[in-house]
Amino acid sequence: MEIGAAMNSGLQGMQRANQQVSEASREIASAAGRNDVQQQDNANTNGGQPATETATETAQSVNAASTTDSLVSLNEGQTNFEANTRTVETADEMLGTLIDTSA
Repeated sequence: MEIGAAMNSGLQGMQRANQQVSEASREIASAAGRNDVQQQDNANTNGGQPATETATETAQSVNAASTTDSLVSLNEGQTNFEANTRTVETADEMLGTLIDTSA
């Protein structure tokens, strides 16, 4: 594999990982917003009283699953970014070594 191709592959991987982290972050933020709205709707529907345990538990379970998936995706994106960073660093070191050797 050429050094340039390795560098480009690493950079593209970093961009994809960055997009994954951004999407996961947006999902986490919107899940938090949905949770706040859901709690407010439940209080309004029940005349200021908390919703029934079953409805609240169901909403919390759905939000928790969504948030958990988003957190896993966020962690995946971070790991992918770090791995691609190492690829770029290795290609950079190889290029430096070649330049030092040929000089």
